[in-house]
Amino acid sequence: MIVDFTISNFRSIRDEQTFSLYAENPGTHLLDNISYPAGSKIGVLNCAGIYGANASGKSNVLLAFEALQFLIRATGRLQEGAPIKCYEPFRLSEQAKSAPVRFEIEFFTPDGTRYLYKIAFTRKRIVAEHLSFYPSAKAALIFERTEDDTWETIKFGTLFSGGKKRFPFFDNNAYLSKAGSSADAPELIRNVYNYFRKDILRLGLNEEVRVEDWIDNKSIFNKVSALLGFVDTGVSGVVVREKDIDLNSVQFPDNMPEPIRASILRDMKRSFLFVHLAEDEETELFDLRLESAGTRKLFHLAPLIINALESGGVLIVDELDNSMHPFMAELIIRLFNDPDVNCGNAQLIFSTHNISLMSPDHFRRDQIWLTEKMKGATRLFSLEDFDKKKVKPQSPFNRWYAEGRFGAVPKIDYQSIAALLKKSGCEDA
Repeated sequence: MIVDFTISNFRSIRDEQTFSLYAENPGTHLLDNISYPAGSKIGVLNCAGIYGANASGKSNVLLAFEALQFLIRATGRLQEGAPIKCYEPFRLSEQAKSAPVRFEIEFFTPDGTRYLYKIAFTRKRIVAEHLSFYPSAKAALIFERTEDDTWETIKFGTLFSGGKKRFPFFDNNAYLSKAGSSADAPELIRNVYNYFRKDILRLGLNEEVRVEDWIDNKSIFNKVSALLGFVDTGVSGVVVREKDIDLNSVQFPDNMPEPIRASILRDMKRSFLFVHLAEDEETELFDLRLESAGTRKLFHLAPLIINALESGGVLIVDELDNSMHPFMAELIIRLFNDPDVNCGNAQLIFSTHNISLMSPDHFRRDQIWLTEKMKGATRLFSLEDFDKKKVKPQSPFNRWYAEGRFGAVPKIDYQSIAALLKKSGCEDA
């Protein structure tokens, strides 16, 4: 579970902003929305939504998670001198354009161990990296790397043991990426690497999941098929059709690895058909492209929801309710906040414009986050930051947000827009 994620100098986020899922003041409101991983005294929110005007930085907060995953999963494969593609500093400041992007994340892995990871990087260089964990109330160092360190001088903590520690790396390789993917690294470092590789799932706006990632998992496939029938989509099941394709006619680049070729070919030979009941109780099979946008969105989102709930992972969704009825978004939020369903401490982090979800029936104050821009820079804050005597647990959050009491709403100059679009001669008509 993610406790805190601090971001600075990334895209529209110029100054340090912290997105926190730490339930600092549990109170008495919606206590089921809080988990305590591994019996810890630290309460962590199961779900959080981010609101704000278009272009206010909501998606950039979520993209920071993707950038962090890239640093950990992929930079270990970069050749010497290659650029780090997720280096996207704040561009409206000359000073920030060449300054490091910085991420800091505190989290629990599914085994209940608490970690703190920090990384700072420029276009071609990791300038700082740090990982510590909490065997007790006090943090213990695993490794630390400064701008001047090489793979020969990186520092290790005394509790970091059980395998090879020192791995050669280039300036643009994260140590965690390099060591975590190695079989002879200590189990502790591989656990952290695999957490970011497998347990943080993300679905961007208009993205689709890769079929081959879950189609062969019978348990997930059967649950996805059944779920679509339980939410009034008109779909009573999903079947897989094997297609006849002349595989010899498929052209691949010569340098494409064989496992990737095999995966693509396997996916090309399969398609999904959606079962609908006809009036005569017979069945009709519909191709995915014939289903509604909402059904298609839920179909691609459902395996990620199931995976997260089963593994105790983190699901990050940009515009959760896009193309879906608000009731579907409410259902997904309810699943993650239901301790009988979410017994593995899974988390849902999403952005949305749907203010009907912003209700004290669904959310605590600390689960509702807002973004707004000031001079081009994103500011991130939650309802918990407001005066608690005025914004109470049962306050009508959505109505007050629509009234502009919390900010983070678009500023629209209607008079100027109307004057711009007004046809000449209207006044004389």
